[in-house]
Amino acid sequence: MLEPDFSSPVDATRADVVSRAVVSRVTYSFAAIALTAATVFGMLFGLGRRYSTVWRPLNAAAFSVLGARADGVWGFERDVTFVGVAVVLVVSVVTGFVVAALSSSGRTSHRAMATFGMAFTGYLAHVHIVARTPGGLAALLSTGELRALYVAVAIALFVGMRYAFFPEIGEPRTY
Repeated sequence: MLEPDFSSPVDATRADVVSRAVVSRVTYSFAAIALTAATVFGMLFGLGRRYSTVWRPLNAAAFSVLGARADGVWGFERDVTFVGVAVVLVVSVVTGFVVAALSSSGRTSHRAMATFGMAFTGYLAHVHIVARTPGGLAALLSTGELRALYVAVAIALFVGMRYAFFPEIGEPRTY
């Protein structure tokens, strides 16, 4: 296979377009990751504050890794709470990259379908599969609270992918 010759204008332009597309996809995924993680942490802290146990929802998130060890922890414990933080961050990273890959065209309708489809799929998996386990967030939160959490995640993903990084003024969009 012939390698591109970047000294020719056609190959250099093609490489520039490809590199801009990769950079924009990574940028959008980082924006989605940041807003999704902030939203989930805010919702979990808010729900914990509502029940007067601020750290309990993060400890319940650690249930998927630690099992019953994380189920009865109400306060801050380093080995459990940090695992809960890591679980939230890993899920946010995976969600951000999947949504950025699914909405590669850059159209608003594709981003909306990808973000709300991903959040709806996560909600259905959480309610119908994860809820059958005896502990974790599914046992701690009510169905309405889970719905609110996933609606907030969908909105954060969409806003993160759409509005977090505006292009420079006067610079044409490449998508």
